Amino acid sequence: AIEALNRGAATGGFYHDTGEGGISKYHRLHGGDLVWEIGSGYFGCRDKRGGFDVARYADLAQMDQVKMVEIKLSQGAKPGHGGVLPGSKVTPEIARARGVPVGEDCVSPARHSAFTTPLELLEFAALLRERSGGKPVGIKLCVGHPWELFAICKAMLKSGIRLDFIVVDGA
Repeated sequence: AIEALNRGAATGGFYHDTGEGGISKYHRLHGGDLVWEIGSGYFGCRDKRGGFDVARYADLAQMDQVKMVEIKLSQGAKPGHGGVLPGSKVTPEIARARGVPVGEDCVSPARHSAFTTPLELLEFAALLRERSGGKPVGIKLCVGHPWELFAICKAMLKSGIRLDFIVVDGA
């Protein structure tokens, strides 16, 4: 399915989102443009403990195919929840894309470890922009209450650090 999406993106001249599982070989096969979605598991750019690894991030983010980077805060299907991919489903192929050990449970925490406040989120976005070579960086979130987004907007006004885009995800 990912290969077909990538082929379609290349043929049609549009991009597709990687989802939070990392950039696999199927995302790269046909040269279609990508939005790299980075969730709390930091798949593809994580260290051995599951935290964010800026060097691994930069290696992938600077690929020509990656056009934008999207920090996933939440999504409509599971706002505020983490997730677990059971070890029995973590094949060598999935392990390579995610940067996790084969056969071990793969956890997406409910929260990011790289930031805890709206200002820290913006500083993280600025770091991602810098280390990607200046590519657009934004967020994806499910807005349950307007004040969830207001805090980020206030932090942008106060700090001068701007997001390049905001994706509001529905149910």
